[in-house]
Amino acid sequence: MKILVISYMFPCKRHPISGIFFANLLRELANKVDELVVITPRPYIPKFLTKIKKSWSKWYLDSMNSEINRIKIIRPYVLTLRGISFLGINGILWQYSLSNLVKQLKNNIDIIIGHNVLPDGIAAARLAKMINVPCFLWCIGSDINDFAQYNFFNNYLTRKCLEESQYVLTTSKDLENKIKIFNNKPIQVRTFYRGIDISNFQNIPPRVSLLKGLQLNPDKIYILFIGRLIYDKGIYELAEAFNIIAKRYPDIDLILIGEEIEKEKLIAKFRDYGILNRVIFKGIIQYSEVAKYMKVSNLLVLPTWAEGLPNVVMEAMAVGLPVVATDVGGIPEVLENEVTGLSVPAKNVEKLIEAIIRMIEDRDLRENCIKNAKNLIYEKFDVKKNVHQLYDLLQEVKNNYSQSHPK
Repeated sequence: MKILVISYMFPCKRHPISGIFFANLLRELANKVDELVVITPRPYIPKFLTKIKKSWSKWYLDSMNSEINRIKIIRPYVLTLRGISFLGINGILWQYSLSNLVKQLKNNIDIIIGHNVLPDGIAAARLAKMINVPCFLWCIGSDINDFAQYNFFNNYLTRKCLEESQYVLTTSKDLENKIKIFNNKPIQVRTFYRGIDISNFQNIPPRVSLLKGLQLNPDKIYILFIGRLIYDKGIYELAEAFNIIAKRYPDIDLILIGEEIEKEKLIAKFRDYGILNRVIFKGIIQYSEVAKYMKVSNLLVLPTWAEGLPNVVMEAMAVGLPVVATDVGGIPEVLENEVTGLSVPAKNVEKLIEAIIRMIEDRDLRENCIKNAKNLIYEKFDVKKNVHQLYDLLQEVKNNYSQSHPK
């Protein structure tokens, strides 16, 4: 079987952990298929403009063609309009930008996977139709929950994309149900847990040595947040909660890891609270470093407003880090309140404070949640086990399409 994947989110020098969990799954899949090619588009920006805005030069860091873990990676420049409003249009622009490349690869494609509906999936479905192969669509959460709802054009093209795909996978049962409601026409859709690479969280050095290497205080208790620093990740609720906790517990600090989109606003808020010296901003770090920060931290907090099934929660559970998270999206599918973690309503600072303090102070609860969560992850969310199910499903879709669409 020969597979082509179209995914904007894929690890690169500009963003080393972009789409890392999907990339881990593809790495395992590459060992089972004849050929796996990933097209990961990047916006076309004339080089002279990088002198005006230096951050744009990062799009030129990666080579056009490369190969890693038996995955061939192509990073073409494509016409792209900035902003959520244009994600649907970008899907069409990508289709035309990639059409010649896909035609060249046609003989080496049995199935196209579009990872993320907007804009990747829209382009994937149209390109698959162009070369008469099945399209396998992967919905991740924000594409359906947010981007498809943004305007009429995004909404319309998302519906068309879902209808034109031969099979749709979601990251959670919650998202699967939302898609069935969102799209009023019958489609093949099911939940598939990608899982995580558990081996990344085994044989981690002892906490004491890690604390020294990360230049952290061994006498401190660390609350960890991993995600984009934006309002709908609940980052301001966390800031408000930490303001109360920090003044009550002088030995607790906060570590923030992730794309620092609203860093300056957060700095101003923490400064107003008088606790800026208790907050550590790490930004985007190498994936190998994430496990280290999980190992040295005492609690992961994810107060997000909406979510698919966040991999960071599963990774924390795998490493033995207790979790407090909101009961939104697919989170309850992995986090059962008082069994594998503590669950709180979104946008409720008071409940968030209570849960954080309870998890830190209640040793029996904490140890019980750690044990149950780790057992769950090893049983149901191991990428090395789940890839076999994915391969069988792809093979089934390919065979069914070949019978109904003879070439």
